[in-house]
Amino acid sequence: MTYVDDTNTRQAADAASKFVSWYYSQINEGKGVSQSYVTNNDTYKNAGHPPADICVNGLVCPTPEEWEKILAQQREAPKATNDKKHVSYVVDTFDAHVINADYRFGATQNLIDIHGPNDGVRMMIMVNVSGTVYFGVSKRSNEEYSVKQHFNDVFILVPNWDSLAKQSKYGKRFLIASQTYRAY
Repeated sequence: MTYVDDTNTRQAADAASKFVSWYYSQINEGKGVSQSYVTNNDTYKNAGHPPADICVNGLVCPTPEEWEKILAQQREAPKATNDKKHVSYVVDTFDAHVINADYRFGATQNLIDIHGPNDGVRMMIMVNVSGTVYFGVSKRSNEEYSVKQHFNDVFILVPNWDSLAKQSKYGKRFLIASQTYRAY
């Protein structure tokens, strides 16, 4: 039997869990998410990385800021009669897969030397999220809502070299290189 090091798998699952928790908390609280895209990261911009690909219900969304405008419009959806929360994303499940364990784009030579392809740091990760978005009031509080839709979000995450270089445990370890969102 051949031993397979599952460090990358465990790290990808942990990173996905933290990312999903942070991302949908930000959206539910009406806070910005544009800073979490490679488009707005100087290291990736200076290395010539293309802007983040964002697709919303089959249409190209040109920038993370435009995505934030769409999210703001969602918050203006018809309110429930008790005039509480306008929109709530409830994640039902997510899954993570390592796409590239040896991702190097934009990394300094020092980071490449320090982190190998099997230590769970230099990974490109695909995260698939599904859940329900409630317009009106969250179903969790057993109060009414105006509309509910299922959603699916697929993210491609890449390492945040700035956070890794600073060895910060508080910075976001991954940035969004691609997102495909579908509500149905």
